[in-house]
Amino acid sequence: MSLSSAPQHIPAAQQAYQALHDRILRLEIEPGQSVSEKEISSQIGVSRQPVREAFIRLSQEGLLIIRPQIGTFVSPLNVEQIHEAVFARVALECASVRIAANVATERDIRDLYDNIRAHGQASDDGEMDLVYQLDAAFHIKLLEISGHPGLWKMVNQARSHMARLRQLSVTKMSNTSSQAVAFHTSIVESLKARDGEKAARQLKAHIEQNVDYMDQLIEQMPGYFET
Repeated sequence: MSLSSAPQHIPAAQQAYQALHDRILRLEIEPGQSVSEKEISSQIGVSRQPVREAFIRLSQEGLLIIRPQIGTFVSPLNVEQIHEAVFARVALECASVRIAANVATERDIRDLYDNIRAHGQASDDGEMDLVYQLDAAFHIKLLEISGHPGLWKMVNQARSHMARLRQLSVTKMSNTSSQAVAFHTSIVESLKARDGEKAARQLKAHIEQNVDYMDQLIEQMPGYFET
């Protein structure tokens, strides 16, 4: 978790935030686990002040719970928040993909297919961090094609609330990554056919797939969830 290799122009608070954020989303720090400013600052090689700032930011995003005089803990997965994130993503991304179907160029389609091939290879190789990056790149590209790249900030915030659930699904369930590749392929085929409504239906099903296993995961790991 050392930040010694991080670019020096990035403020220490941002570096601390990104390191903690990524570890929480990857479940390297589990829901309910306590974290301390002293321990984290020692691990990543910065003073406690930027770690404190990172803690505050993560608590505002709902990933940490700060209890004065008691401690700081990783938040459980909030079921209501996850459902709201799904709702927001469906609303924003499906509206955008309908537009994308009318304006996508041949180059756009090629770029999307290239992404899908790389995604599939990364999945086969077990490179899950790369899988997550390529999945994000696919959704960013759809927004860019539609002419609304700025929506990614909102989509990504919603996506972060779903990330730990997805990580659990990848760990505990099978074929979630291959299913994502299949959905992406069908979405691009619909874009190529200029069928925006079909692309939107497939994208909606793809996004909602993230919660398909939630009830089963809650039953298996009740301590990870806030219901």
